[in-house]
Amino acid sequence: MASEIRFGVQYNGVSMVSIMGPIPFAQQAEQWGFDAYFVPDLETLSSLDPMTLLASVAQHTNHIMLGTGVLVVPFRSPYQLAKVAASVDILTSGRLILGLGAGLLPKDFAVEQVDRRKRGKITDEALRVIRSLLAGDTVNHAGDYYEMTDTRLAPAPTRQVPIWLGGSWDNGFADAVINRVATFGDGFHPTDVPVEGYAAAISQIEGIAAGQGRDVDFDWACNMWLNIGANKNDALAAVQSALNSRFGDDAWEAHPEDCYALGTPADCIETIERYADIGVSTFVINVLTSPEDLLPTLEVFSKEVIPHFRR
Repeated sequence: MASEIRFGVQYNGVSMVSIMGPIPFAQQAEQWGFDAYFVPDLETLSSLDPMTLLASVAQHTNHIMLGTGVLVVPFRSPYQLAKVAASVDILTSGRLILGLGAGLLPKDFAVEQVDRRKRGKITDEALRVIRSLLAGDTVNHAGDYYEMTDTRLAPAPTRQVPIWLGGSWDNGFADAVINRVATFGDGFHPTDVPVEGYAAAISQIEGIAAGQGRDVDFDWACNMWLNIGANKNDALAAVQSALNSRFGDDAWEAHPEDCYALGTPADCIETIERYADIGVSTFVINVLTSPEDLLPTLEVFSKEVIPHFRR
């Protein structure tokens, strides 16, 4: 089992703002003992710009880490993304976790006028530039999508901002996802992945990174849906209903219940322990419930699940 288990919580404005605003929610999460506060990048759903939101939340919290889960790389130039990441990290005194990904929702790509079929190649090229800029390097780059000459980011962060790369499971991870994490990531932050699939991904990523000469102590994280109920089957049905309500035509089918924290608090502990046993150390809890059950669910989780891993 991972030596230290940390818990983050994700704020999804589209489903949460009617219950609690993003700043009070972050303050409550900090009081409940969550280690990190994450926000998604949802262009066409009702949500605030993630980096603007995190900069604001930072002024009203003390120590909770602040992450993007995940920021869509093709929607921003690599310099713009590095600049805003450095700014937020400086303003938060080093509390940023920069979660990045290639994007998923077709409507978001349509409104941003980005060819969704090219998102992987765009992301890989941008990541190479972003890492160099955040490291304080002078960048000279000529690629298929971006060009830079003698470009340097100022001010650069005072530390190495951790880059966690996302990935969606579809009976496996695409080779491009595995290679992306191994080549550019400091951590992996996937969604909907079963334990066995995550274990295989860890082995692949570590092997590729070693072959490239990268000596990385990866952060293994997991974006995990949460629904506390009488049993796992009822909770899974509630998750599917919430997905359909939140994402509409872009909703996807929920995977079997062993991917999620579902059922009683004891069931949730059992599921989390299975991931912790393979080395996953950070669980970003993403509540999928009816609006009125959202805060009570998180309170139960904070009082009956988190303390089990703090003994």
